Amino acid sequence: MNIIRDILITLGFMTRIGPVMEIEAEDIGRTVKWMPLSGLVMGLVIVLPFWLGLFAGKFWIQSWLTVAASVYLTRGLHFDGFADIADGAGPYPDPERFWKIIKDSCSGVFGVLALVLAGLGQAVCFYYLYEAGVYGAVVWIFVLGRLGNALMAMVGRPLARPGQGSLSMVGADGFSIGVAFVTTLLVGVFGVSPAVQGLGLLLTAGGVLFLFRLAKRVGGANGDFLGAAVVLAELAGLLAFCALN
Repeated sequence: MNIIRDILITLGFMTRIGPVMEIEAEDIGRTVKWMPLSGLVMGLVIVLPFWLGLFAGKFWIQSWLTVAASVYLTRGLHFDGFADIADGAGPYPDPERFWKIIKDSCSGVFGVLALVLAGLGQAVCFYYLYEAGVYGAVVWIFVLGRLGNALMAMVGRPLARPGQGSLSMVGADGFSIGVAFVTTLLVGVFGVSPAVQGLGLLLTAGGVLFLFRLAKRVGGANGDFLGAAVVLAELAGLLAFCALN
């Protein structure tokens, strides 16, 4: 029952799909291991209408709606973090300037550009997945994205700043990362080729390394880094598929 509760908390925390529940701070740490599973559920919800024939053959519309559904179902949480990181880093990540900008709710030019490039990039890449008819690969993209979140939570633990993001990082222990990684691998077995999965994981590791190095440079990591890791990992999987197919 505790596992089911933790999965429901993860779905409610990471997406709109799960129920709204009263949770304690320590509950957030237990969501790390189930993050890829939440990506699996979200991916299935998004893909199912297209698999059943909605907008069949209209791959651009399917692709655009996939990105739109992703933003809606996650409340734009990950894209918001991605934009904040881009705004804070800007042309050069000065620590004091970085955290001042991160706390500002307004979006700057770098954040807007990052959102346009990421959203457009995802839409273009999803087109090729739908054109190939690989619905399982579309689902795996969202699973891989949440693995990126879990990995960033793990490497960001020593640099965690106070806030909601630090609650996730506390739970990013070896066992949780192992569960998240195995979940991603298992879904990948059914969704993509071993080569695509391998390249996707490699590119995801590169994205997480980039964020980790940025966090070290600015003296900390928060929830925005976790959100940015989701977007970068999703792009990593998409680019891996398009590069090898």
